[in-house]
Amino acid sequence: MPRINLQSNNWKVSMTATILTILFGIIIFVVPSLLINIIPQSTIGNYFINQIYYAYAILPIIFYIIVTGFYYYYIKIDAYIMYITSYRTISGLLKVKKYIEVPHDMLRKYSFFNRPFTVNKTLMLKLQDASGKRIVKRFNLSFLSKSEERRISEVLEKIIAKNS
Repeated sequence: MPRINLQSNNWKVSMTATILTILFGIIIFVVPSLLINIIPQSTIGNYFINQIYYAYAILPIIFYIIVTGFYYYYIKIDAYIMYITSYRTISGLLKVKKYIEVPHDMLRKYSFFNRPFTVNKTLMLKLQDASGKRIVKRFNLSFLSKSEERRISEVLEKIIAKNS
């Protein structure tokens, strides 16, 4: 059997998307609000006062992106251990990170679920410990490409085949 070695993460993509969302929010809401309050009688101030409803129309989209969030994930699977972590890029810095570090023989099943209207997919792992207790862990993965999903699936399939 070929050696199992997989490392995958989305640090660059998730951080870039987070920074762009923050900058977009600042440009759409903060800058016009400041200009309206600082120079309300000028041409720029009047323009933003007349056009501010466009920013309010975009507000639900920005709010939805913030609520669903962008997740940073890191997956490392070597010959013996699976280490998977996933957390939100902004609010995850303040919370305990969701991770799992288990040996291969605990893995029984896995599946990927598409989350509707988001850039997130969910990796669900069904594990069983030595005492027979079943554990289900779910990890949100943002911006997971089809090729990356295929690579992860191939490695997890090898592990399940080895466990059978």
